Amino acid sequence: MKVKVSYAGEKLSLHISEETRVDSFAPRMVEESLSFDVFRNELEQLARTPQFQSSRLLTVVNDGHRNTPTSTLIDWLSRIDETYLGRTDFLVATGTHEPPTEDHYHKIFGPFLDKVRNRVHYHSAIEDENLFELGTDSMGEKVYINKMVRDYPAILAIGSVEPHYFAGFTGGRKSFFPGLSDMATTVRNHNMASSLDAAPLRLDGNPVAEHMQEIIDLLPLEKIIALQTVHGAENQLAGCYWGSLAGAFQQAIAKARKIFVYQVNKVYDIILAEILPPLDSNLYQAQKALENCQSAIKDGGAIIIFSECGDGIGSRFFYDLAKKWDRKRNAATDGKQYFGSHKLARVNLMSRRINIYLHSSLKPEEIRRVFYEPLDNPQDFIYSRVTKSKKSNIAVVHDAAHTVLCA
Repeated sequence: MKVKVSYAGEKLSLHISEETRVDSFAPRMVEESLSFDVFRNELEQLARTPQFQSSRLLTVVNDGHRNTPTSTLIDWLSRIDETYLGRTDFLVATGTHEPPTEDHYHKIFGPFLDKVRNRVHYHSAIEDENLFELGTDSMGEKVYINKMVRDYPAILAIGSVEPHYFAGFTGGRKSFFPGLSDMATTVRNHNMASSLDAAPLRLDGNPVAEHMQEIIDLLPLEKIIALQTVHGAENQLAGCYWGSLAGAFQQAIAKARKIFVYQVNKVYDIILAEILPPLDSNLYQAQKALENCQSAIKDGGAIIIFSECGDGIGSRFFYDLAKKWDRKRNAATDGKQYFGSHKLARVNLMSRRINIYLHSSLKPEEIRRVFYEPLDNPQDFIYSRVTKSKKSNIAVVHDAAHTVLCA
């Protein structure tokens, strides 16, 4: 039989023996993508809130690394209230990412970019002059956040919710933390992800998610409303929810579980995991597929991640740190925690149980440096593995950066 996975903008065909059991998983389709007419009544209720009606409204949006349909929501809000675009400023929640590129701005704002460009701002986690002290976390450390959160009387947070490999879920509180916070606080939080208790779908008992929540509790939540979306297969708009930051987030989580999560009653010898744009752009993002699938791989089994990584490494924090990583101790050689420690620690731990391969355009030495093995010819690998074990179980996971297998 033949299976197809997306890679570098094309479909890559792989032949698998008819004797081999192959299961396929992907985000579930919805009967009909949500439209303005369907959601209109909800939007009208949102538009009547005192927060939305503020004459000085700040709209916080995701950066270009997410598939949030920001421009669609801006259009819908403008159709409900024609004054919206004229009285809101926009803040792009970049977190620790680089500033948005021109392509990202066009992706975020679409046809509205020219109208709002002079009122669009982006967050920097390292520019202290743009931050103010929000409070102190449970570690006794100060937490800083973008000054615009303090300076505006009302805030609308637009986001999208899907599983996240160590925060449990994206969306909701992530617009503010780490989206608008300082680098040091983000580093403290992300270093908690060295624990595998920080896992997809998990909020309670997840040290990363719990630390995020204590920071969110420091915010002036009464002036914040949220508009959260969930996507199905092929970027269908499967759900859209508004309310308090926590309320909209929880509604979206319930929908996201139905779209992205599969309970499986077995483990697999091989998982073929494709990553779709924009998350196939670099090595930094490739880990999402590994994390979402690893629990469904048998001990000694293998995962092949298909990600072009056309933009190269991505964030270099973890990549440069790998030079001084002691794999036996699973820590930096100097014993210190750094931004990026969590990524190396997690992949290294998983590599002790399963074999992790990456099919990409990167150089082999770049891939091996962060504990993956390069794989030029997935077909030969499949032939060799299946030949050794005629009873192999294989799973094909489409959009593996979002689809989660729970064994």
